[in-house]
Amino acid sequence: MRRMSYLAAVFALTWGLAGSMRAAVDEPWVATDRTVDSSSMETVVAQVCKDCKTDEEKALALFYWFRQTVYHYRNMPESRIPLKTVNVIGNTLCGSQATCMKGFLQAAGIKARVVSHPGHTFYEAFYDNAWHGFDTFTNFFVWVDDGNGKRHIASFEETSGNPAIIDQAVAEKRNAPNWCPCGDAPAAFKSKISINDYVPATTEWSVKDYSLRPGEEVVRSWWPMDKPLPGTANSADKYPHHTCGGKDADAEPFLFKFWEPYLIRNYGRVSRSYRHYFNGMVNYAPNLTNDEFKDRALKVEGPAPTENGLAGAGTYVFPVKTSFYITGGVLLFEATNAGEGDSVAVSASVDGAQWTALAASTEAGAKLVRVPLDAVIVKPNVGLHAYQLKFELKGKAVLNHFYARTYFQHNAMAAPHLMPGKNTVTLTVKDGAALAAAPVSVIYRYKDAPAWNGEIKSVEHVAKASPATFTVELPETGEKLPQMQDLTLRCGTLAWFPKKDGVAERVFEDFSKAEAVQAWGADKPLKLSHDGAGMLIESDAASPYPQASRSKLAEDWSAYKDVVIEIENLGPAKQEVQLRVRSHEDNAKRTDVPNTVSKGKSTWIVPLSSLTKTDLKSIDKIYFMTVNVPAEGCKIRVTKMTLRPSQEL
Repeated sequence: MRRMSYLAAVFALTWGLAGSMRAAVDEPWVATDRTVDSSSMETVVAQVCKDCKTDEEKALALFYWFRQTVYHYRNMPESRIPLKTVNVIGNTLCGSQATCMKGFLQAAGIKARVVSHPGHTFYEAFYDNAWHGFDTFTNFFVWVDDGNGKRHIASFEETSGNPAIIDQAVAEKRNAPNWCPCGDAPAAFKSKISINDYVPATTEWSVKDYSLRPGEEVVRSWWPMDKPLPGTANSADKYPHHTCGGKDADAEPFLFKFWEPYLIRNYGRVSRSYRHYFNGMVNYAPNLTNDEFKDRALKVEGPAPTENGLAGAGTYVFPVKTSFYITGGVLLFEATNAGEGDSVAVSASVDGAQWTALAASTEAGAKLVRVPLDAVIVKPNVGLHAYQLKFELKGKAVLNHFYARTYFQHNAMAAPHLMPGKNTVTLTVKDGAALAAAPVSVIYRYKDAPAWNGEIKSVEHVAKASPATFTVELPETGEKLPQMQDLTLRCGTLAWFPKKDGVAERVFEDFSKAEAVQAWGADKPLKLSHDGAGMLIESDAASPYPQASRSKLAEDWSAYKDVVIEIENLGPAKQEVQLRVRSHEDNAKRTDVPNTVSKGKSTWIVPLSSLTKTDLKSIDKIYFMTVNVPAEGCKIRVTKMTLRPSQEL
């Protein structure tokens, strides 16, 4: 029998608080017919191996699916839990990768073992009465001919006993496609192996183990939000990411197409990052003018809903829960105090026993309070999945509204993305009847392939029964996949969103308009022109450091987080470029941010925090530098520069 969690026990004891509402929806989950449902070992195996006729085909299908989904980076404490590595962490090192693969192979009915040679760990699968060697970490396996016109994947006993199996593999076209792309030596697999008794870890954790209350949504993003779990990255890297960077572009096309849309330039320690961690959010803003706020509350003693919000001295406690690692949070609330002695105080706890006081509204009148939560709810290395918030009202105080945002880390490579053509999307919940009382909106946002530079498109379906199925039709774009933005599951509507004091996104330069180019000048041999789509920066001769620039500016960029540059290399080869930003008409206050632009379109995101020598409040000149232009010249088109504010509340 599954052990009841602490929060589940509290839910059971306090269920009567919600009366007959019971509007929360448990275990909401989205899957599509075009992607692998990663919620269980059974669904993974059934869908990855659905077209496989032999055990070898199953072993290869699981190998490639795992490579598509998980990249190599540092080990984390829970990375030998196969489903947690796939759904939450998204990366791990060799021993944990091999252990996870052992788990998936065993779920497919294939015997497996973890093996190693000095300094490295990998795995073997047993089928056709023999062992066969694989390594997802280095992308290694090798075929060997059996002399009868057939071939099989060699065991590591075979490769150590007959080194020619590896030495002649490339010449005889027996190597795995793109084997050992990150600099590992195939020859290392000639070494004798030892057997490791590594066992995939088990846990009561489930990626479906969360609920949606009215006024709550979970957003799985295909982008990082500067909220990695502390301890998951080396200090020099800043963020978890595949530190072999651009080598991903040389991967097998059927794998690279899944990574290519998520390119981030100059990320961590690499100039090109295709694979990195991803964030998401749980947002909760219930209606405090009716009993909606009581749904799944842990404690309501005293406060009651009024037309102005929650009023009456007492305590209101509620949980926040996600199946992913919590990496940060912020609470904003609006409170009104009638006079002296009135107050609304907030505290947080991760166990329901120890509480940390965070903030209070004690002044007379209405007040908006922002409460950072990170210090309490974030645990390094092994992330938390739940915490509690407590409001304590005194006197005649009124809690008018609140909005709680909880950031989490997950692996979007395992999320149910959309594909070119027809997609059948299905939402399921634990109790289908709950959807009748609390419908759930399924919202996808994405950009069309192949360029991913158009508008963000959105599709929404309101589910009132389980399973709820709908279709999404995307343009057929060959090997290029859409660039997913996020997937939102929302129960009802969020009752309040705090007004931000920040600024809106701003298009700084729209080069689709010819007049925008007129403000720019260029050094020889560069030539500037407008081709109807953007500003062309061209050279037909070699030059070490020519530049295009715009001066006499009076810009304040201090309120923004990034400048996003839509750029396209139309030239004969990849080209080094730099964005230079200067302030105070002082060349000592110039900062250069480099980039290498491959052929075709790309989005270049420059964090303004990287302009370390520049005063963002007093920018007077910006440059595009083309570095080491070759003899055959270069041709760069810049379409748009957009200043993007922080997404923080």
